[in-house]
Amino acid sequence: MYGWTKYLADEGIRRCTEQDPALAQVLARALPGIEALLRDTGLPYRLAAHLTRDGEYLIRMQVAYRSKWERDRLWDRAASILERARRGRAVDILCGIAGLPQAN
Repeated sequence: MYGWTKYLADEGIRRCTEQDPALAQVLARALPGIEALLRDTGLPYRLAAHLTRDGEYLIRMQVAYRSKWERDRLWDRAASILERARRGRAVDILCGIAGLPQAN
């Protein structure tokens, strides 16, 4: 049930999920789905939820994608997973993707 908490990257986001059940529910539904999406690509990745300096919630994906098309497709699919998890809840969470350099 709490496997998703391993993606909480800092104390700020951990505290927020303890104080905001709706946020915790959305992350509990979204993070495992996004992790499955990334795992199924076979590409190296990192996934984490953060509380930004500006107080915004952010799901950050770092993926060793090979093209802008692949990056955009992954972002679209992750954003859809997040939107399905968020449906009916007044919780705003940003979703971002960045490259993950591959080791030589």
